[in-house]
Amino acid sequence: MAYRIECHLCRSDTWAGNIVDLLDWHTDPRGRLVCEKCGATDTSIHTITGLWERESEAAWNGYIKGALRLPADSPTYVPYVFLTAEAPMGAVSRVRVSYYLNPGVTGRLTDGPGPGSAPALTREDLFQLIERLGAFGIIQPDDLERAAHRMREDSFATSLARS
Repeated sequence: MAYRIECHLCRSDTWAGNIVDLLDWHTDPRGRLVCEKCGATDTSIHTITGLWERESEAAWNGYIKGALRLPADSPTYVPYVFLTAEAPMGAVSRVRVSYYLNPGVTGRLTDGPGPGSAPALTREDLFQLIERLGAFGIIQPDDLERAAHRMREDSFATSLARS
């Protein structure tokens, strides 16, 4: 699948031929999409989930703002995430996790949910993803502190309920 990257600064469109091309050549070290012509990161890729869902209310019509490759245990299936927004200039609000089938192993490139389901991340992979989302500005340290506080409260409440 090819990706059309729209630059909102210089108003040009550039193309990534597939997911590997997009990850390797059209993102900066933080995972933001980059305009090939002017180098700006005010870019997006318009997307609609699944062609079969275009008529459905379940379809998601949004914008990819960045892409991050995740660590992979398998040389065949390589996980990645799309950082998405509801508007072309909007802030990233969602993370879509997927796989691509490594063409070096199989001789063909396939992109999708992977073998049977979405990728399963190890604890270490999850923390690395959280760190990278923090570098992108999606997660703030205060968010993690609030989550840790809620986890402690829930853990305490659960232990009281058991006794």
